Amino acid sequence: MKQFLLKIQYRRSIVKMPQIISFLNFKKKNFIDLNGILISLGIIPMLTYAIYWGKRPFTIGSDTLNYVRMFSDFVKGDYSLLSTVDTGFIALIRLSALITDNPSFFLTIISLIQAVCFYIVGIVFLKRSIFFYLYIFMLLTSPFYLSINTNILRHGISVSIALLGISIAYRTKGYFYRLILAYPPTLFHSIAGGLIIPLFIKIRKYNMLYAWLCMASISYFSGYYSGFFSGFIKEDYIDYVSGSFNYAKGFRIDFTLFSMIPILLSAVISFKKMSEDTRWIYNSYLIMNGFGLMINFISFSDRLLISSWILIPILAALFIRDISMYAYKIMFNKIFFSSYIFISVILINVLF
Repeated sequence: MKQFLLKIQYRRSIVKMPQIISFLNFKKKNFIDLNGILISLGIIPMLTYAIYWGKRPFTIGSDTLNYVRMFSDFVKGDYSLLSTVDTGFIALIRLSALITDNPSFFLTIISLIQAVCFYIVGIVFLKRSIFFYLYIFMLLTSPFYLSINTNILRHGISVSIALLGISIAYRTKGYFYRLILAYPPTLFHSIAGGLIIPLFIKIRKYNMLYAWLCMASISYFSGYYSGFFSGFIKEDYIDYVSGSFNYAKGFRIDFTLFSMIPILLSAVISFKKMSEDTRWIYNSYLIMNGFGLMINFISFSDRLLISSWILIPILAALFIRDISMYAYKIMFNKIFFSSYIFISVILINVLF
């Protein structure tokens, strides 16, 4: 009888043991997730950067004083300047004014919104902490990220909201969501929002390099079509078309060559070996940049190109991830080509 009872207890223990092991693994996975902890800590440098530049002197950034004046006039009850900005940005001014009348708070809120949006994009697309931190470093050293934090604030908010939108669309996988999410960026800066629409097309099967080459070539002849397209420009931007600014308009070889950098970086990883999400961002860059080059008849067209150039950090991080995980089998090749892309982007950030 004793032996019979011992056998039953033994069998029960066998049944329970996998359940216990499974429970322990569950605990380990959810409560000792080092990768998740490291990625969570990535918000610290992002927020530090945002607060530092949000609290900047008003003399930093050629447009900063204009935004400070908009906010201060709104607090005083003068809404005349608000007629020149989009409804989403007006709503942001209103919300900030409900809390304080300090313009520094308003500037900091803008930087914080951008930081959170770019942070979420890194989490969604990169997942692993090593690639995530490479992205953070390349982003925080980027002159374009600095520009949207200190100068072209409306444009920066529009780009940030768009990138947040594609991270949501990437998770949901639905066409309906992409259609809906493409609209909010236009509320903060209509032109920037229009240029960012290719982010939501999600082209993955076809390499848009040839489309970019076509658009870059057409941009050389912008003098022939600028008059036609100028008729579709909003009244607020007529001055930018008329040439009343001290700015070299027309085809810019320097902008075109700089725009080729992601194309040169992609030479180490073929389009077929890119992951689907990398192809999506890469093709979006090519289309957005191509359109930006074609609108070179507008003063300060480089501000429009920032919509695509700001993608370089996330695109480079995706290239490095694909090289390390999919494109190459030999460890030396993984390290060499990943280092090539990372060092190239850092040098660009420092020298630009």
